[in-house]
Amino acid sequence: MILEVLKENFDEIFFVDTEFRQDLKDKGERPSVVCAVYKGLKSQQVFKHYGDDLNKLPPCKAKRSLFVAYNVVAEAACFKNLGITIPQNWWDCFIENKKLYLGRISGGKGAYGLIRTAKRYGIECMSEDRKQWEIEQILHNPEHPIGDILNYCLQDVLTLEKVFYAQLKDIEETFTNKGPREIIQHALFHGLSMAYTAVVEHNGIPIDNFLYGEISNNFPMAKEKIVEDINSRLDVYDNGVFSQKKFKALVARLDLLDRWPCTPSGQLSTTEKVIYKFAQENETISELYFCKEFVDSQKLKGFIVGPDGRARTGLNMFGTNTGRTNQSTSRYPFNTAKPMRNIVKPNDDCALISADWKGQEIAIAAYLSNDHKMISDYRTEDIYMTIAIKSGAAPKGAIKASHPVIRNNYKVVLLATLYGQGAKSLAAQLDISIDEAVKIQQDIKNRFCIYFEWIDSLVNRAMVRGYMSTKFGWRYWISKEDKINPRSLFNFPIQAHGSEMLRLALIGLVKEDIEVNALIHDGIIVQCKSNKFHDTEKKVSQIMENASRLVMDGNVCPVDITPIKSNFKQDKEEQIKFERMMTIIRHPSNKSTGVVA
Repeated sequence: MILEVLKENFDEIFFVDTEFRQDLKDKGERPSVVCAVYKGLKSQQVFKHYGDDLNKLPPCKAKRSLFVAYNVVAEAACFKNLGITIPQNWWDCFIENKKLYLGRISGGKGAYGLIRTAKRYGIECMSEDRKQWEIEQILHNPEHPIGDILNYCLQDVLTLEKVFYAQLKDIEETFTNKGPREIIQHALFHGLSMAYTAVVEHNGIPIDNFLYGEISNNFPMAKEKIVEDINSRLDVYDNGVFSQKKFKALVARLDLLDRWPCTPSGQLSTTEKVIYKFAQENETISELYFCKEFVDSQKLKGFIVGPDGRARTGLNMFGTNTGRTNQSTSRYPFNTAKPMRNIVKPNDDCALISADWKGQEIAIAAYLSNDHKMISDYRTEDIYMTIAIKSGAAPKGAIKASHPVIRNNYKVVLLATLYGQGAKSLAAQLDISIDEAVKIQQDIKNRFCIYFEWIDSLVNRAMVRGYMSTKFGWRYWISKEDKINPRSLFNFPIQAHGSEMLRLALIGLVKEDIEVNALIHDGIIVQCKSNKFHDTEKKVSQIMENASRLVMDGNVCPVDITPIKSNFKQDKEEQIKFERMMTIIRHPSNKSTGVVA
């Protein structure tokens, strides 16, 4: 049924695969395309492009054709680098595969890849070892014959075609309550968002290359000096070596010991993920995180700078269960220690626009649940202060400046309670009694009872039907064998619809030829010429607000705009850390040289 509708609506359906050389992970490179192979579903013609033919699509009207690929980001990145206008119509078998099986099969590297998916459908194809060998030849053997590469590429195209047919049948059998046009509409939306994710990766993030070089070239010396500096305050190193004993004493002093996870041997976990998590809530751990980013690394983290002098890494769209991007914490400027964002800087005669939705998660919760009290509070100047006042915890007229602790407590508890976090962990996080945490939670639950009835209903329905889904078709399956974590289910509707909002905005921005440089959870960074700043700012706000309307049934989530006309600046505390580090690096006794890439 789906295939018939696709045939009716498209002049041709092309299965496409490209082969390229690229080191995005460690060198921030754009792809150098070796070849592309296309097969028409209707015509059954095969087109092999390489050399001078690479920048051409097969004879077709791109607007009337559908392109089927496995992980569209790769093919779209190749098109972009070749100067080919990226087609609008994509079916990404990788993403559709995740919609079918995310949560139903064990994850891990390659779990949703072409080879394992083909084998799951009983399709005969090359082995994973053979595929890896072929990739290694393309990447590292310049003498590997182009004819062999084309044949390998064709084999992937033929396997893709068989997987596509099997996938359509699987979708129809799995979602008998969904019509083909709804399924196609959702697939095309998600496919195009993957194609435009490639555009963001292609653009990269403009940075201050002199500053980057200055820090990188003095990295060994900076590590030593920063350890001395931070140890004078935190005392967690012995002769430059991290001490578990001293670290445990620090965690105990911060009253975090009962919450801090341990390794199987009983020591406190010091993985980047764990420290990063606690750094978001505790200033001292944030400072330790910043220090360990340096000391535990062989080079500066957060910036993989390509040959064009721009920071670039994979965005991994749909990389989390909720469909959010999942960039590396060590390779992405906006996932690493905040002080290092100072390296981000617009090009000459340009400005960056940092745009994010104001209270996106609360807005989604309020409007999708149609909780009129939450909607009313969200529309006030400060929802957290409003709740505290209406709960009697703060006097009428209180503001953030006059009651910062109360406001922060209600902010943390509101966001955590929306996702099902308990009072005990909140009490420890906020350093308040359990009774106080229970009181704040009860204030919130009583005030927003419509929301909590709505989310309980969604979770209960998901437990019965076996999955949770957004209105745009992204879904997560609840395996019968898995131990269900209710918090992940409470979290899904808000976070997943937030990710859909980001994709809708991304598509709108790219279609307007706005240079998108970064995707950051609930925000986007774009660059424009300085003399076009106000026009671009207006367009960005309109596009992002329109995206929120599509997600929230016509309601608007306002957009906050921050202009960045020089180096990125942080909140006061983070800026102090950066300036302290630069003072160390620029001390007259140390040589420091900036290098422009």
